Amino acid sequence: MPLCYYCEEQQRPYFGYYCNDCSMLRRLLLINSPQKCIDILKRTLTRDNKQIGFKINQEIKKILNKEIEEKGQEQEEINKTDSSYMTRSKIKK
Repeated sequence: MPLCYYCEEQQRPYFGYYCNDCSMLRRLLLINSPQKCIDILKRTLTRDNKQIGFKINQEIKKILNKEIEEKGQEQEEINKTDSSYMTRSKIKK
């Protein structure tokens, strides 16, 4: 099969010009204005070391917060099922 005309790395369909990924990029450019896409890509893909550090910390915080929430939900489920430690005043509520 022939190679994609844009990236020249992946195989393209026989009757097409672009591979699946490049076709998706082209469709996104048609839906949105090219300038908007360029601005988004510049903001997200071009970062200096300080910005990369902030982004890494932000992503780590998201992961940790998600894990903490999941553990909290698991603990609540355990507390609901095991009421042997509860006093009568807590059970009434």
